[in-house]
Amino acid sequence: MKKLMMSVMILGSMSASAIDITITETACSNSGVYTNANCAQLTNEVKNLVDEDLPDVSIGDYGTGIANANGFAYKGLGSDYSDTFTFFSVRGALGAAVDGDIDKPEAANGIGIGAAVTVGLNLDILPVDKIGPVDLDKMDLFVSFMSYNMDQDQDDLEIKGDISSFAVMARYRIVDGIDFVPGYMLQWGGVYLHTGLQRSSWDASVKSIFDDQQVDINGANATFKNANAKFDIDTTTTTIPVEISTYLRAAYVFTLFGGAGFDLVSGSTDVSLKASGTVEAGSASDYAASISASESDSGDADLTNFRAFFGVQFNIPFVRVYAQMNKGIGNDLIGANAGVKFVF
Repeated sequence: MKKLMMSVMILGSMSASAIDITITETACSNSGVYTNANCAQLTNEVKNLVDEDLPDVSIGDYGTGIANANGFAYKGLGSDYSDTFTFFSVRGALGAAVDGDIDKPEAANGIGIGAAVTVGLNLDILPVDKIGPVDLDKMDLFVSFMSYNMDQDQDDLEIKGDISSFAVMARYRIVDGIDFVPGYMLQWGGVYLHTGLQRSSWDASVKSIFDDQQVDINGANATFKNANAKFDIDTTTTTIPVEISTYLRAAYVFTLFGGAGFDLVSGSTDVSLKASGTVEAGSASDYAASISASESDSGDADLTNFRAFFGVQFNIPFVRVYAQMNKGIGNDLIGANAGVKFVF
């Protein structure tokens, strides 16, 4: 099962130790090296191999964790926290998030992945200067989107799935910035208010065949036969964020930015794992065992989330390279994203 579980971890979707993966000894000749004691140890070794990479969290809790992390992986992808622009900006970025200890992925409640292309437009291009009390030169509108097919075959591993996202965000400068030293040598960018709607989803099906893997105890060995496992995940998260941000630019090249946000969240995840197969000796009458698992559950995202974020950006004319960290307040969510941006 190790190949399956490692691949699923890469996709951000893991199984759980609470899944009842059953290993049942069906034959033991109790002769030669296939004694009752060695057969029992073979069965235990098969169980250890199957359970080796399973995380320490129930499948239901993992569904909730994935729903939380899925939305959190997109924080920072839908707006801009480190630049102003006269006309428009274009950015491509990748994000990821973990609900739990980032140093212990086997104990994480869930993992999320994100990606988006974001186009920003300054509304000063409109033929009016203001709409009511809103100065349009202080407002930017952002649209983000992504659709990617993950289908691929790698040796005995089959991966099928899709990742998609869509967001519309608005940013308004509520406090003007200050140029302490001209030429972007030292500039405070002011204070910005951000809000909008973000929706992200991904589904994945990972199937792996484990034929020919072997276990050996005191010369008694057995081989996996017709053994396969399939993990399915389907998650969708919708978020309404409200954020406050600011930034400081120094020596033209460096920008530090940060802020805080509140999210109103709606989301759910369905997860399932099925496994089957046998483990046999050279002769099935010497030793044989069966493998079986069939578990599924679902989880809902937490309704609200508070978070803080900070990041750094490197500036060259018209091009920006940035990285951002996000940390949930009062929970175990942590995320990061990075990308390249063009501003005009």
